[in-house]
Amino acid sequence: MMFPGWLLSSHQRWDTVGRLIVFVALSAGLYALPAQAESGAYVPYSGIIHGTDGADPVEISVANETGDTVQCRVALAHWYSDDLGAIAPGDELTLTLWHDTETGVLNLMNATGDRMPVEALWCSTDAARTRLNLPLAAGKMEAALRFSCRASDDAGLSCNAKGG
Repeated sequence: MMFPGWLLSSHQRWDTVGRLIVFVALSAGLYALPAQAESGAYVPYSGIIHGTDGADPVEISVANETGDTVQCRVALAHWYSDDLGAIAPGDELTLTLWHDTETGVLNLMNATGDRMPVEALWCSTDAARTRLNLPLAAGKMEAALRFSCRASDDAGLSCNAKGG
């Protein structure tokens, strides 16, 4: 027999035990609530840093040296992305990211002045796509990073730092 005899001997006892289990489970859940509030309840968007105080501007430029239009996008933290724009052949795209010297994070500012951590910059043509290598390190960073996008039959599209 799986259950003790005293538990199965009466339907009334079973109802009482069932109610007791439900009461204990609910009480345990309610008892934990004050501890959760004291440890700091989650507040949506509370960890977002606003403004550029403590961050240095870094100008990013991407030159299109291909014969096709190059489309560039930014991959942001938490699965977001944003379109940076299309670059016609021979043209250049420029944008400013903000470098946090303490953490090394590069941030794109949104329309409301929130820092949006950058994970990667991507550029593509109809035939190929490549990631731009951004230096993510604490401390001082170059004030300008310049990339040149070129296409080749064997390598597809490459956007390398100018001079490197």
